[in-house]
Amino acid sequence: MRRFNLITLIIAVCLFFTPVVMAADTIPVGVPIPMTGWAAGSGEDYFKGIKMAIDEINESGGLLGKQLEIIRFDSKGFEPEVVMQAADYLCGQKKVASVHAGWAGWGQDVRAYGKYDAPFFADDGSQAAVDVFREDPKKYYNIYQTTDVGVEQAKSMFRMLMALPYEYPNKKVVIINTDDSWGLEVGDTLENNFKENGWKVSKRETVPYGTNEWGVILSQIRRIKPALIHIEIPSGQENITFIQQFLKKPADAIISLGWGITPREVVDALGESADGIVGEMPSGLPGPKAPNPAAQAWVDKFVKINNHQVPAGAWIAYTAVKAWAHAVEKVGDAYNFKDVNAYIQKNGYEGELGLIKWDKDNVLRAQKGAPVVHYQVQGGELQPIYTDPPLTPYPSGKFIKPRWIK
Repeated sequence: MRRFNLITLIIAVCLFFTPVVMAADTIPVGVPIPMTGWAAGSGEDYFKGIKMAIDEINESGGLLGKQLEIIRFDSKGFEPEVVMQAADYLCGQKKVASVHAGWAGWGQDVRAYGKYDAPFFADDGSQAAVDVFREDPKKYYNIYQTTDVGVEQAKSMFRMLMALPYEYPNKKVVIINTDDSWGLEVGDTLENNFKENGWKVSKRETVPYGTNEWGVILSQIRRIKPALIHIEIPSGQENITFIQQFLKKPADAIISLGWGITPREVVDALGESADGIVGEMPSGLPGPKAPNPAAQAWVDKFVKINNHQVPAGAWIAYTAVKAWAHAVEKVGDAYNFKDVNAYIQKNGYEGELGLIKWDKDNVLRAQKGAPVVHYQVQGGELQPIYTDPPLTPYPSGKFIKPRWIK
């Protein structure tokens, strides 16, 4: 009996310690990315950038000699309870060393991941998220936005639309946006900018996600005859169906899809029928012809891996992983969250386009190292025509008048 008890004790001790030894062999990285629902397409775009960075680190020997392990969580449509579940699962249960997301919750993610200390990178681009951060910067010190807010992006969109080498036949604009924080921020800002510059906002429509029948709105647009139509819907299917239905009987108007032109699913679905549409990618890296050799090498590698050009969010999601890993290397401990966060905030990261730095709100404002890139679809692919700041024509790009405009 004594021998049996001793053997049992030894087995129990081994079982208790074995998982800890196994877990110590890797560094877990949380990736709460939509895998189902309306944002799944852009979620896949972000994931390609994240995975590319983690694969590079692992192939080069890992981080601090350990391989990085991706732990995914389906953040679906960013419902508050799902966002909280993701944070508790990844940070509370899995004890990840960092979290890398794309769209992530427009503020509710700040509260969810602010309960923990692991660096959390999100691409919310929302003033609502920044406002939550400002409630308690010390509590939310681990939260990083990888793009500027919707208000500033909308101002850049407006500057680009006014800079196009095109003479608008009138000053009437239609604005369509979603009924979330992002859509409303962009829609409100554009409306104010147009009005301040003598334009008439002939129609402003706020629509829910899942709007795919555009007949009534298109009939109104054809009666209005605007010179410009801007749509701000951060989802693929709504943009695809609008363009498909618009082109059946097009109006003589410039079409701007804002951020909505840059998810890969949009250009994949529309192909050359989308030629002439303009839009933008915040915190983007211009391609297929990049501005310098390092950026070109990155674009070429991404295309080789994925067989398509760089979509929305892929490069900045990649860069956020690299910025975190660089900080960990300098600190020497992936779980010394205090020092890792302090290093990121103080030093930023030297990326393919130059140094990027987060501001006092931990927001990556539009800057030389992470510009807003404005595109036009040409030949079924995104061609950069401007970068901002400052708003500058892209050397290899040229705006072409859309074929549907008489």
